Amino acid sequence: MTSQPLQQLNRLQTRWKPLLSRPDWYLSIIPEIEELVGELVNEPTSLRDAVKARLYDFFEFHLVRGDIALGPPCSVDGDRKPIDTIVIHHTSNPRGMRPSRLSAIELIRLYAPYFAKPTYRGDKSRQGQPIYSGHVRNGEQVFWPYHWIVRHDGRTERLLQDSEIGWHAGNWEVNCRSVAIALDGDYEEDRPSFIELQGIGALIRRHYPKVSLLRVVGHREVNPKTSCPSNLFLDSANVAGWKSDLLALMGKGDAATVG
Repeated sequence: MTSQPLQQLNRLQTRWKPLLSRPDWYLSIIPEIEELVGELVNEPTSLRDAVKARLYDFFEFHLVRGDIALGPPCSVDGDRKPIDTIVIHHTSNPRGMRPSRLSAIELIRLYAPYFAKPTYRGDKSRQGQPIYSGHVRNGEQVFWPYHWIVRHDGRTERLLQDSEIGWHAGNWEVNCRSVAIALDGDYEEDRPSFIELQGIGALIRRHYPKVSLLRVVGHREVNPKTSCPSNLFLDSANVAGWKSDLLALMGKGDAATVG
């Protein structure tokens, strides 16, 4: 595919490469990403997806290689509170999300925009500073927002530890007291399979048995700016949402074994 947006992205990536080693690389790059994405609003979905995939490829490659300047892994979990809430998400990307890809996506989609324009008064000093997450795996910082990811076959994989705060809810108080569970895929207009719901239910029952079913919520229920994890998550006038299916399954205690 050689469309104009892809050609434009190729030119931008050539210009970005030498900038990635600068501590404030994101102050120049993120506005250009936002401008490019804004220009794609009226383009076909296939083209938008192709540009997004190429963009994520670029940052995953350079993050894995260690080309991107990051700050020291300072402690960020001092506000962690006892877990009393489970927040359900979806990755809104194709299935088979690699942890390294998720880290790169959230670096540019979540962390970099925040460091460019911190919204909490106590974080204003972060503006323009090297980005850090404080979460380290195998000697490298990761930028995962979720504690768990649920695969298509119902298997569950841990990402963040329960002692770590995930930047996932768009609400710091919720982040501090919650665990984030993400379905591996785009469920905006689809319902998870029974086996995926079993995987979520079993995970919660095994690891978080003290969390009330009333505190198992979708991302959209704590952040009205998003439809995540699905337009079909909540009950509508004529159709029961799949949240009802999940809670009913958990209430029956009929969940599969967590892998």
